[in-house]
Amino acid sequence: MPKLKPEELESRHREIVDAARRCFLLNGFHQTTTDDICREASITPGGLYHYFRSKEDVISAVITASAEESVQRLAALAEDAANTRSSIRALAGTFSDTMRDSEIDGFTRLDVDVWAESLRNDKLAEITKESWAVRRDWLRGLISNAIDEGVYAPEVDATGLANLIMSIWIGLRMGRLLWGDDFNPEATLQALFLMHSGRLMPQRRPQPLRAGNGGGIVDKARKSAASSA
Repeated sequence: MPKLKPEELESRHREIVDAARRCFLLNGFHQTTTDDICREASITPGGLYHYFRSKEDVISAVITASAEESVQRLAALAEDAANTRSSIRALAGTFSDTMRDSEIDGFTRLDVDVWAESLRNDKLAEITKESWAVRRDWLRGLISNAIDEGVYAPEVDATGLANLIMSIWIGLRMGRLLWGDDFNPEATLQALFLMHSGRLMPQRRPQPLRAGNGGGIVDKARKSAASSA
């Protein structure tokens, strides 16, 4: 194999990871063979093993790359926003847009495959845990800024809220995948935003004064004022 420059090695590594991810999304990683990855990446098996020692290493690289790309997209949204409050709104918009994208189901299936395998594979479990920690760390930083700026209350635990957001995100994706037409993204997201804004409970309207209660007090006040005059 000809000697490549570091940037060329990195580029080729990325191409192989992207090719492997396409194969995994199409067939699942259990059904995908190294030959499939080689064909998709236009590389020989010997060339593949120059970059990765095993199929497990390829899977780990796909998981890590997906986490890094997620954080990069989120960071780009935050940079474009005017302030932390706007960043949070942009994050909510990303939730909405993604849940309306049918392609998310393929990524969810791949995640389910990875999670199931992680229960039996300690190395893969550690890689998966680290990949979600990358996302949580970014969210925790955003939430911490929001607390400092008064967007969220001081008693909010940044790590706890970050974990909750990720759990909701995973749950939304699983609901869409498992329940199909019975899962309404619009209605589900609307309920989520009402919950976030504290508007799930009905708004109480001021009760009119009763004639025998408040009205009596007013009448007494008027009579008192008249007698004083």
